[in-house]
Order: sequence, then structure tokens, then C-alpha cells
Amino acid sequence: MKKDETNVLINLLAIAKYDQAPDYPIQFMTSGTLSMKEEGGAVLEYRETDQDEETGEVSTSLIRLAMEKNQVTMTREGEYSNTMVFMPERRYEGVYQTPFGEMDMAVYSKGVSCDIGKEKGSVHLRYQLALQGAYVSTHELHLEYTANRKDRAQ
Repeated sequence: MKKDETNVLINLLAIAKYDQAPDYPIQFMTSGTLSMKEEGGAVLEYRETDQDEETGEVSTSLIRLAMEKNQVTMTREGEYSNTMVFMPERRYEGVYQTPFGEMDMAVYSKGVSCDIGKEKGSVHLRYQLALQGAYVSTHELHLEYTANRKDRAQ
């Protein structure tokens, strides 16, 4: 851990909503690191593990959330990687990289909210996702973090 980083505990709930299928919620707790920026924002990093339902194969990604008052940039590094920028009522276009090739991707932010603090904070996102120019789903992400008690005692 770097000197300016704080270990944090993260509680995340992500919900994918599809037109013709039931909602797909994912909830987990993990640990990560928080780095405060001088200009008031912060960067939260954690690892996310996912298991393919068909093959049972497990992949791990590094997730980096760069948080500012009205903007969140999410970067995923790993076998599946992408960058998404969330700003209220704005569209962001990028590329979703998979082991099977690249896909054009776009997100349209419907809601972006950050409460950034060194001891605790939260990020709430609502957005629509399109792949290859076609609407896929609507997503919600609710993330809360709290400084690890062990670090607070130091």
C-alpha cells in the first residue's frame, strides 16, 4: 500500500435490467484502496472475480473508479476490459475488449451521484448500455466504502 492510500471495505450492488429477462443483481463485499486527490476527487481500486456460468472459468479484473463531484470514470483491466465515463445526462462511446474481439460500446448516464470522503463514501450510477449500436440493458450500481478499522487506528 502506498503512503497516500487508505485500505477500504467495499459493499457493491449492481443490477442489470433487461427488457425480456428478469433483473440480474450482483452483490458482493470486497476490499480495496482509496487515494484522495488534491482537487477533491478520489480513486477507488478493487479486484472483481467473475465465473463464466457455462464453462466455469474464473477471471479477475482490476476495477478503478476515478470519482469527482459530477463525473465517474470506471476502468476495467483484465481479460474483459473497457473504460466508461459517467456524467449526468451524457453519452460516452468506447470499446469493450473481450477474448473474442472488440465491440463498440456506449453508455448513457441517467444518474450520477458521489459522496467522497476519506473515511467513507458512496457512488450511485444509473445508465443505459448499448453494444454494437443496439440497446442491451439498463444498469444501476450502488457502491459504498468505509475505511478499514485497522487503518483508522494508526
